Amino acid sequence: MKGNDLNQFIDDLYHNPEKEISYRGVRYMIRGYFSHGANVYTLEVNTIEKSPCTLFSHTSSERRECVRSFVSAKIFDGKTIYEAEQDIEVLYG
Repeated sequence: MKGNDLNQFIDDLYHNPEKEISYRGVRYMIRGYFSHGANVYTLEVNTIEKSPCTLFSHTSSERRECVRSFVSAKIFDGKTIYEAEQDIEVLYG
């Protein structure tokens, strides 16, 4: 991973992140946010392209469940973040 340490990147996901990354020419926005009224945390990944779409979204009362779901999701060309990390560049966040 360029621009961030993978362990720090994962740790940041617990703290309402807003990160822009690039993987093989595709830009992604990773966002985490807490909904106070519902008392839940949501972690989501969207593409930032001409036709943006949500690739991943997980909501739970437990932040670790959201992060656990994210790290096991095959978001990056059928790969998890651990499998794709060598080709990921953090652009923001």
